[in-house]
Amino acid sequence: MAVGKVRFLFAIMLCIANMIIYGLKVNISTTIIGMVKLRKIVASDDCPEFERVGLDISTDLEGPFDWSTTEQGLVVSIYFAGYLVGMFPSGYFADRFNTKLVLLTCVLANGILTMLVPLVAKFLTVLLIVRFITGIMSAANLPVVNVLLGKWVVYEEKSMWVGIIYAGTSLGTVISILTSGLIMKDFGWEAVFYIHGALPLIWCVVFYFYFEDSPEEQKYISEEERSLLVNSYGHRSPNSAKMKVPWKAIFTSVPFWALVWTNTLGNFCWYFLLTQLPLYMNKILRYDIRSNAAICCLPYLINAITNPLLGKALDWGRSKNFWSQTIARKIAVFMSCIPPSIFLIIIMYIGCNRTTSTVLLILSIVVCGAIFVGHLCNQNDLAPNYAGILMGITNTPGTLSAFILPALVGALMEKGHSMARWRIVFWINIVAQVLAFVIFMAFGSGKIQPWNYPQGESENWDNEMQQKERRA
Repeated sequence: MAVGKVRFLFAIMLCIANMIIYGLKVNISTTIIGMVKLRKIVASDDCPEFERVGLDISTDLEGPFDWSTTEQGLVVSIYFAGYLVGMFPSGYFADRFNTKLVLLTCVLANGILTMLVPLVAKFLTVLLIVRFITGIMSAANLPVVNVLLGKWVVYEEKSMWVGIIYAGTSLGTVISILTSGLIMKDFGWEAVFYIHGALPLIWCVVFYFYFEDSPEEQKYISEEERSLLVNSYGHRSPNSAKMKVPWKAIFTSVPFWALVWTNTLGNFCWYFLLTQLPLYMNKILRYDIRSNAAICCLPYLINAITNPLLGKALDWGRSKNFWSQTIARKIAVFMSCIPPSIFLIIIMYIGCNRTTSTVLLILSIVVCGAIFVGHLCNQNDLAPNYAGILMGITNTPGTLSAFILPALVGALMEKGHSMARWRIVFWINIVAQVLAFVIFMAFGSGKIQPWNYPQGESENWDNEMQQKERRA
């Protein structure tokens, strides 16, 4: 390994892990279009000019399963039910045990369970169980990343590397959506799950043999770089796993509760676009499977570029004393909440303007992706020593939208897709995003909280760390 660059390589491995987990999370949202049988009333008739002849086979693939729209929504959303159930335990495990092994288990289990989907899909109940377990095993991803950020990323580079690491979520979504459409069209829907499930095993081998849980334990690293990481402001040491969790201080902390509500409400738009955009593009805007995949993946590709740039800009502004870490996080929360809400309102009421709707949907995802340099890394801001536990707590209600929205869309569209029915879902997302913005602006914080430090040492630690922060 390159001397002095191990922390960068580690961050790239985390980026790839995010690519894997998010890719396996969303592939069924695209693939399910080709898994189900066509129904007489499935597409919107609000804009007949989008249709060539009836339900053109170029836009609707014929699959083997006769699932209702409610059942289709459940197949997608049951994953997030497992994700929700597993979030707090996995966050606790990430904080209290070897984080490397927790992440390895997460990625390996996801790959294996994904390859099981074609084998069990004919039995809907068994498929739902497999999807639920996959969600549970995926829940460790974000808590683990937050813990490892505290170990492997220095404070001065934090927002930039958070942007790069979380760019993996966008890149994984891009690759998953694009390849799902292409593979399904040419090789069948089963091949999507076999190919996507097998490739992560390569990452597992590399990560197991060449990377360790912390810089203190890493073999392939220079002493100079190890010292840089260990002495960084807010560094999380291996001993933090043995520290007593200050539950009372956490649950009486105003910034913590602001983060809980921001996570709960501020994830609505992201999960809505992540899980339901392919369906909306197919049934309302009437894009065929190839065009659907290409258009849906474009904003995530842009997002993979813009998020690191946004993170770099936020770091630069903080280093120049233009704003604090708190203001930096609030800027990102504003970007993820307000512009997407405006775009969704416009989409709802411009009628059958497919080009404008498509552009605004793309822009919505691009700006909504700022959640990853906003509230989804705020846990590490508040308490690096308990970042996994905080992510487990805050992202448990934060996953509700991912579970609710696919099921809600499935139930609403049972009698057919229409713009009027989709508007109901759009308004739910808009209200949630605006509330998240208001809450975080009023009560959110980017400062390390006193309860992050060992009991009896918080004042000394706080003074020392504040001096380091000022020097940074």
